[in-house]
Amino acid sequence: MKDATEYALRLKKFHSQIKREIDIAPKEDMVDPTTALVLACLSMVTTQSKARAAMNKIRNHFVDLNELRVSRVEEITDLLGKGLPQAKEIAHNIIVLLQEVYDKCNTLDLTSLQEGNKRDAKTFLTELDSSTPYIVAYVMLHSIGAHAFPVHPQMLTMLRREEVIDPEATASQVQGFLERQFTASDVRKTYAVLRRYADSAQFKCATQKTPKTKKIPKCEEEILTEPDTTETEKTIEPETENRPA
Repeated sequence: MKDATEYALRLKKFHSQIKREIDIAPKEDMVDPTTALVLACLSMVTTQSKARAAMNKIRNHFVDLNELRVSRVEEITDLLGKGLPQAKEIAHNIIVLLQEVYDKCNTLDLTSLQEGNKRDAKTFLTELDSSTPYIVAYVMLHSIGAHAFPVHPQMLTMLRREEVIDPEATASQVQGFLERQFTASDVRKTYAVLRRYADSAQFKCATQKTPKTKKIPKCEEEILTEPDTTETEKTIEPETENRPA
């Protein structure tokens, strides 16, 4: 990325500022890789809290992820509801991704990825035709415990607006840049801070205000109408595959 040294300084200053202002939920437990794949699809287009709420809907509706794999797009779309952007496309992506895993492994149980070499886990995820750099990084961070930094469109927009990355850099380039700026021991906490800020009503309000040099007022109406993204999220039960293909 061009001018990486300058942007690295800006990024660290920005991170130091917002981590004092953002309330971060307690550290989340790792989830199994297959659940993380589904969460990655959901969180690509919405906030973390809404993605987890959608995942809990899926858990309550389907017996297991194998039943989700063989369900109809329309059923999943109706379950996710109008509150989730691009629900039909997300439903289709989930089915395709789960089917691809099943075709490769004859199972949806990917816990072996957590037990083996992290490089091998990344290779497996990358070689899935339906995966994306965001999906790979999301699973590596939230399930494998690897040094990864998923960048979804809202975060990319936020980082560009704050002028802490090259505005012409792609999501993949930004992802690599962020991974180089934070140590493996800090990356999950740092990601949580930046993700929460990108997801927050405060940022949505800020994007409507110009120029950037002016102090951004609190967007009270939007905060009142937006769901609370700081509330404690429900625990997602680990997946146990118990249905045949």
